Amino acid sequence: MTGYRLLAETLDGVANERGKLAKIARLAETLGRLGGEELPVAARLLAGSPFAEWEQTVTSVGWVTIAKAAAEVTGWDLETIGACATAVGDLGEAVGLLLTGSPTDGPPGEAVGLLPGGEAAEGPTVLEVDVWLRGLARERKAAGKQAAVAGMLGRSSPVERKYLVKTLSGGLRIGADVTTIEEAVAQAFGADREAVARARRDCGDIGETAAAAREGRLSEIRFRLFHPIGFMLATPIEVAEEVAEELSSFAIEDKFDGIRAHAHKSDGRVALFSRTLDDVTGQFPEIAAAFATLPGSFLVDGEVLAWRDGRPDSFFRLQRRLGRKTPEPDIVAEIPVAFVAYDCLARNGRPLFEEAWTERRRELEAISLQGLRVSPVFRAETPAELDRLFDEARDRGNEGLMLKRFDSTYQAGKRGRAWRKYKKALATLDVVVTAVQQGNGKRAGMLSDYTFAVREGDGFVNIGKAYSGLTDEEIRRMGAVFRKITVGRYGPVRAVAPEVVLEVSFDSIQKSARHKSGFALRFPRIVRLRPDKTAAEADTLETVAEMYAKLVGLQR
Repeated sequence: MTGYRLLAETLDGVANERGKLAKIARLAETLGRLGGEELPVAARLLAGSPFAEWEQTVTSVGWVTIAKAAAEVTGWDLETIGACATAVGDLGEAVGLLLTGSPTDGPPGEAVGLLPGGEAAEGPTVLEVDVWLRGLARERKAAGKQAAVAGMLGRSSPVERKYLVKTLSGGLRIGADVTTIEEAVAQAFGADREAVARARRDCGDIGETAAAAREGRLSEIRFRLFHPIGFMLATPIEVAEEVAEELSSFAIEDKFDGIRAHAHKSDGRVALFSRTLDDVTGQFPEIAAAFATLPGSFLVDGEVLAWRDGRPDSFFRLQRRLGRKTPEPDIVAEIPVAFVAYDCLARNGRPLFEEAWTERRRELEAISLQGLRVSPVFRAETPAELDRLFDEARDRGNEGLMLKRFDSTYQAGKRGRAWRKYKKALATLDVVVTAVQQGNGKRAGMLSDYTFAVREGDGFVNIGKAYSGLTDEEIRRMGAVFRKITVGRYGPVRAVAPEVVLEVSFDSIQKSARHKSGFALRFPRIVRLRPDKTAAEADTLETVAEMYAKLVGLQR
């Protein structure tokens, strides 16, 4: 049987490749060497997922459990492991790096998992890792999970430990994702790239797809409900004139201010999957109950919205419903929700992804006659008409508009120009940075996460946190500035002197008990650095309160 080390070394090699084609080639070479039961398991692990998407299974192993197991195996204390993970921005990387200097009972430099002289001990096989992951998913006690993790790390080499921990912590961060694995599967077995993508979408398992590609039977995979599927995404536009020449080709819908979800329904069974591909059915029991009464089977794309007086309510009210696996009856009564559908991806066993929007809309409206709430559709011929529709959508409490080409197919998990989203920032504020923190992924080790504040009297009160908007070069340059003006360290967070001013845009303002200001900005984004302004020129809490009062008035 194949050792897991082959996969770990492949992942390490992919992480060090700069070009996408080189990454795909390396992955394809490894996939091509595998057969039997190992290939589907390996394909999932190379994609960073312990299980098939349709399984909806998780290991439920948290950071603390992993860190304690790593401490037990490496000999380093939790504080050191935590500090190293913070420094490099990744627990898996930290565990791998710490091994070369583990304080073990053996000779200096000898780490657990290595034979004397540095030769790697025999590690787990691919199938043993699969069995181990499934055992973790079944284990309910934290102590049992920790023992299982420590046991596996103890028999693994540094590179294997690195990627086992990355898999458990939910992100390989190697510059490749499941779509890269799709391309590698196609290359490894001489299959059509789009056929591979369709098969994975339809069955919800890159492992089953890889096995089918190897055996030349991708066409035998049939669409199945009840597994998460990627959402089609839209390209943003900022002014109506950007689509002036194409307007007659677009259907126009409101862009709702809720959480997007796919609703699967068949024979009384209902499942809701969020954009993060999580099963959120239990969070919205009234929606599930309503769908269960509808005839037939289908998969629809739509929005979960807070709902009041026959129209969408504020997203900030909906937030109180989020993250609760089973909401309390009083919360359900206080904050009713509704599902508004705007696309039909399958109906009565027939997948519709490759059909034009017009055909999918026809099927959606057929379901609406049976009681499904669907979004209205508008048309515009000129930018002025589009802006009028935008203002009307805002007056209805929505974010803006969606534009969808009549001939567009549904490209699951992809962003394209066949769909456009038209929304405008509510406003901008000049704010002062009060704290900074290292980012993750490609920005690990860079001070890229900024907490910011507005003025109140002679001081500052925090109002939000921004992660995006600056280039890597700007972040590196500002990192040197923030290190010089650091006034305190609190774990991974640096408190900094209130000197750096930013202009941030945002979509809305909400009340917040988390911030001393009493408010929080929704979707803040850094527009630009403002070196021309001093902290004394930043906007005030009074200005924010006035904006909030105006916004609440519009929403009513």
